[in-house]
Amino acid sequence: MSENQDWSNLCADLLRPIIESLSTIDYHRAKKVCSDWYSVWKTCVKRPLYPWQFIYHDDSSSLFDPGEDKIYNTKLFGVLDKSYYMASFGNCLLMVDSRLQFYIVNMLTCERINLPSMETSICGGQVRFKRSGDEWGYFVESYRKERVSKDIFGSERSAVLWINERTGDYFVAWIFNKLELFTHKKGDDYWWNWYTRGANLGFLDLAYKNSKLYLYTSDDHIKIVDFSGDYPKEEVEKNPYWDHPFEYVSKQCEYIWKRRIVIQKTGEVLIILSLLEKLFKETHLFYIFKMNLESNKWERVDSIGDDEMLIFGHGVTLRAPVQEVGDGIKSGSICFVEDDLFCLNISFPSNWGVFDLATSRIKWFKRTQWKTQWFVVGFA
Repeated sequence: MSENQDWSNLCADLLRPIIESLSTIDYHRAKKVCSDWYSVWKTCVKRPLYPWQFIYHDDSSSLFDPGEDKIYNTKLFGVLDKSYYMASFGNCLLMVDSRLQFYIVNMLTCERINLPSMETSICGGQVRFKRSGDEWGYFVESYRKERVSKDIFGSERSAVLWINERTGDYFVAWIFNKLELFTHKKGDDYWWNWYTRGANLGFLDLAYKNSKLYLYTSDDHIKIVDFSGDYPKEEVEKNPYWDHPFEYVSKQCEYIWKRRIVIQKTGEVLIILSLLEKLFKETHLFYIFKMNLESNKWERVDSIGDDEMLIFGHGVTLRAPVQEVGDGIKSGSICFVEDDLFCLNISFPSNWGVFDLATSRIKWFKRTQWKTQWFVVGFA
C-alpha cells in the first residue's frame, strides 16, 4: 500500500467495520476525523450512552467506563495546570484556572476554547474582577469587594455548560456566592452579569436547554431567561412556574443538604432534593418534585421520566441505557459524587455512587484517591 494512502477515501463498506471494532473512546474520536468519516460513523452500530467517571488530580487523569469496567489512563493536554472542574456536557469540560480564566476542553480531541477574560469584559452590572498577585482576586464594585477563591469549584459549585460539537456553538453560566450570575455564549466577546444584591434574592442553581436558562432562586421560584436573541430576555408570561414557588416542609428527621433543578426531555422542570434521614439509622435519599400544571402545585413524584436518568447537578435528564450498566446505571437512577451528600461527620464507603429511585438504595463504586466527576461520552 502506498505511504500516501488517503484514509479519508476509504470506501464506506471497508471503513464501517474498522470504526465498529474500535474502543469506545476511539469510536467517538473517529467521527471527528473528517466529514467523510462522520458520514460513515452515523451508519455504524451505535454504542449505548451512559455516564462515565472522569478521575483527575493535578496533571494526571483517567476515564472509567462502568459498562466495560475499564479504566482509560490519559493525559488531557488541553487542561492547564492549577485548573478546576466546573461543569461538563458530552465530551467537554468547563474548567477555570487560578486566574479566573475559564475555558472549555474536549476530552477526546483535547481541543480547547478560551473564554473572554473576566478582568476586562463584564457587561450588564457594575462589577469587575481584579486579580490579586498570580492567583485568584476580587470582584470589585464602588462600595464592596468580595474575595474569589478556589471555593467556587467546591461543594457549592453551580455552573452549566452546553455545547454543540458539530457547529461549535456553546453557552456557559456560573453562580458566584449565590448573588452573582455570569453568562457567556459563542459570538460574544464579554461576560454578562446578573446581580441580585438589594433585591433580597439569590441564585441556588441553574439549568440550560433549548436556548433557555432556568434559574432556581433563593425564594424557591423558577425564572426563565431566553438567550436565543442578541440579548437575554426574561420570560414571564410564558413561564408556568413564575408565580408558583416550590414548597416542601421537611420532617423532623430530615435534613436537606442540596436543592437542584433538572430539565426533562419534555421541557418540564424537576426539583431534586439531596437529604439525610435520621431514624433508626442514617439514610441518604433523593426526593424528586414536579409541578402539576393543572393544579399549579408542586408534588413529589417517583419517576425521573420515561426511560430517563440523571447526574445530580448537571441540569438535564439523560436517556437511560436499554440494559442496566455497571450494576446500577439504569432508568430511574441518579449518579452522584461525595459532595452531593450530607457529609457532616459521616464517612462514606466511596466518593461516588448511584441512587436507585425505585428502591432508595445506593450502589457504591470502588473509592478513588482522586477527585471524580460524572460525564457522558458521546452525549450531545
